[in-house]
Amino acid sequence: LLLRDCLPRLIDAALCPQGPEVHIVRTWRERLSEDRIAAERWLGYSPERLRRLWCSPSHMGREDQKAYEVSPESDEFEQVVAAFKAQPRETPAYLLYPPAEWERVQVVRVERIENGAQDEGSTRPYYNSVRRTFADQGIDFEPGIHTCWGFHGADSEALDSIITNPVNGFQPLATGSRNSAVWGSGTYFARDAQYVAGSHFCGQPATDGSRQMLMCLLITGMPCLGDPEHRGVLPFRQRPHRYNSSVDSLSSPEVYIVQHPGAAIP
Repeated sequence: LLLRDCLPRLIDAALCPQGPEVHIVRTWRERLSEDRIAAERWLGYSPERLRRLWCSPSHMGREDQKAYEVSPESDEFEQVVAAFKAQPRETPAYLLYPPAEWERVQVVRVERIENGAQDEGSTRPYYNSVRRTFADQGIDFEPGIHTCWGFHGADSEALDSIITNPVNGFQPLATGSRNSAVWGSGTYFARDAQYVAGSHFCGQPATDGSRQMLMCLLITGMPCLGDPEHRGVLPFRQRPHRYNSSVDSLSSPEVYIVQHPGAAIP
């Protein structure tokens, strides 16, 4: 109760008109640094906001090219780097890089993914369906609370498949994870980039020593605590509506697990 302001958060949660669960999820963003929150807010918390940055013809993402380099001189590059390098307010449970060592890590290249087919055929329908389930349950859907940013590592072949697939980039029920026995099946994302880099999820480094990872907007909706018995179908929250994702901790999640391919936007 003394860690991460849990006691005062629980007291406030007990008084929340929409219920304790809703309030606790709202407080998760408070675990992030001000720089991280500012960077995320600039980038956006919805598919519509992300698409304003696209540079493909008519912002449609219909070209064969899906990855577009972001100018190092741009505000977009600066905000991505800020989110990548940001460290949380409290010491993370998975501290794989000492803060001083993480400060020396450099971002050498940022590419924006513009896959219109994924956006229109998978992301948007799922995003709208989650919003409808919230309305049915009497919950206000809040971008930035029920969506968040996370990091995902994989080898170059897997990343290319995620980026270019015209239907579903992520395949939560078909892909494995070395953590799947811990929090259940699905695609795993880390709140902090240092966890992905330090866990060596990015595959073998390139010849110049660089590594790649994806920074993704996640449509987490209302999450529940992960469980190894979760096999792609999460428990009911309020019948007929189930939880939308799962996490490693309900007080301050550092790992998000999504079970729907449209729940993550690279």
